[in-house]
Amino acid sequence: MRIASILSRIERHRKKAEELSKMDLSNYLVFNSLAMECFQAVNSAIELGETIVSEKNLGFPSSYKETFEFLYKEKMISKNTFECIKKLIFLRNLIAHEYYTISEEELKEMAKLLSCLDEVIEIGKNL
Repeated sequence: MRIASILSRIERHRKKAEELSKMDLSNYLVFNSLAMECFQAVNSAIELGETIVSEKNLGFPSSYKETFEFLYKEKMISKNTFECIKKLIFLRNLIAHEYYTISEEELKEMAKLLSCLDEVIEIGKNL
């Protein structure tokens, strides 16, 4: 039941991010809504990754990146997916910690990169 809830959240946030990314990002509310949808999608993907690592007894990751590194080392996700997820985590951290203001281009890129979560979603569906 928990995995189904996580999968549902990822899909909902990805769909909304896709819709928002086609809108005018110079609009403050659109920009911030897209940032939040992307942020939530990545957070849910991290939660799914942590659940998979736990269910498969792959170890105890010390970072979000390491969660997906475990999946990559076990050949559960491709190198491309791993690299893409690392980029998503980097962009997520820009939003979360406000190191600097994320740009419209970075936010659009983030919304597009959410499609690379497909491999992790498939693993979750098969648990």
